[in-house]
Amino acid sequence: MGTDTKTTTGAAGTGGRPLPAGLTHEPSREFLAERYTLEGSVLAYLDFEALRAEELRTVASWYEDVTVEGADRLFVLGETCYDAADCWAPAAVVLDGADGQVYLGCPDGSGGLDREPLASSLPMLFELCGFVEGVSGLAEQTRDPEAENHIRRGPLTHPVIARLVGEQMRETDPDLFRRTDDRPAHWETALLVRTLAFGARPGGPDGLAYVIDPLLVEDLAELTGGEVRRFTEDELPARLSHPATRRLLLTCGLPVAPRCMLDVDPEGPLTTMAEDYPEGYPADGDGEEASVRPHQAGFLNLAGWTYDLVVALDGATGRVELPDWADEEEPAAYLHRDLSALLYTLWTYERLRAERRRWDEEEDTAGWTLFDPTELLDGVAEETLRELDPEAWDTDAHFWPMLADDGHMGRLLE
Repeated sequence: MGTDTKTTTGAAGTGGRPLPAGLTHEPSREFLAERYTLEGSVLAYLDFEALRAEELRTVASWYEDVTVEGADRLFVLGETCYDAADCWAPAAVVLDGADGQVYLGCPDGSGGLDREPLASSLPMLFELCGFVEGVSGLAEQTRDPEAENHIRRGPLTHPVIARLVGEQMRETDPDLFRRTDDRPAHWETALLVRTLAFGARPGGPDGLAYVIDPLLVEDLAELTGGEVRRFTEDELPARLSHPATRRLLLTCGLPVAPRCMLDVDPEGPLTTMAEDYPEGYPADGDGEEASVRPHQAGFLNLAGWTYDLVVALDGATGRVELPDWADEEEPAAYLHRDLSALLYTLWTYERLRAERRRWDEEEDTAGWTLFDPTELLDGVAEETLRELDPEAWDTDAHFWPMLADDGHMGRLLE
C-alpha cells in the first residue's frame, strides 16, 4: 500500500517585512523569510492566521497576563482549532526565537507560560502538517477502484494508514518523538481523524453517495454493542424500488444495537409510515395529528431515531427523511441523501465517539498538560461529519446541527 502522504504546505515570502530582533535563531529567520505568509491558514487543525499579520507578535503581546522573563523571544505563529485542556480557549502555537523549537502554549495563571512540544523546528512543524493534510489528499487521489493506486476503503484500512503515516512522521522529526516518549501532543489524534476518510469510497453520480463495505456495518454494530441484520427479499416490499438501496439492505444490512442512534427492529418486514402511524397520515389528509409532510405516507418506516423520531425511507429514490412529529418545521425533513450517507456518517460519528471514550477512560494521558485529545475530537467533529453530507447541515433546523447545539445532550460526541 503506497502511503506517500506528505503534502507541501507552501507559503509566500515576507515581502520585505522585517523579522523581529528577538528572533535570533538563524534557521528560523531564514525559513520565515521564505515562507512567512501561508497560502492556507488552517493546516492539520492548527490555525496559522497569525502568520498573515504585518509582524510576528510575542507571547507577551498575545497574552496580557504572561509577564515571565523571556516572553519577548517567544513568538505566536497561530493557535489550535480546539481548546487546550482546562483553558476554555485555544492553545497558541509558539516559536522559541532562541532555539527554534515549536510548542503549544497557554498562560499558567501566574504570569508564566505552560508549554508542550509540538515540533523540533519550523520546517518540521510544516512537514508534520503536510503529513496530516496529505492523508486527505491520498484519500481523494486513490478513490477510483479502476486505478492502479486505488486503496480499498473500509474499517480495516484507516488504522493501517494511521500506523504507516505515523511511522513516517516519527522518522521526519525523531527528536520530537524522543523528547515526548513517542507520544507528542496533537499529531496522533489529528492523524486518526483524517484517516476516517478511508471508511468508504464516494459513489457514482447515478448510485448511492458512498460504496459501503459490509465490514463497515459490522464495525458500526460492534461499536454500538450489537449485531448486523441483513434483510431478505421477502422482508423488502415492492415499493422499495431503488435498486442500490435494496441491494445495500440485502448485502450489508443495518446494525441492531442498543447504543446505535439508528434503532432497527431485529425482525419483520419493512412497512410504510401510513401503515404504522395512520393517525399521522389519514387518507383524507385531515385530522389534528395529520402530518404536514403527507408525501412521507408511502415512505418505509426504516428504524427509530433520536428524539423519539423514526427514519422514513423513500423507496423510489433512497432518500432518508425525518417526520414532523416534534414541530412542523423542526427537524427539517432532510436527514441524509440516502442510506449509504447515513451509515457512513453514523460510523464516522461512532468512531470519533469511541476514540473520545478511550481518552475519557485513559488514566495515562501521555504526560500532556495542555493537550487533551477529547478537546480536539470535540472541536473537529462537526466539520468532519459535515463534509460527508453537507446538505444534512444546511440550516439550524436540520437534525445534526440541532443535536450539536442541544446542551441537554452534552457535547456532540458525548
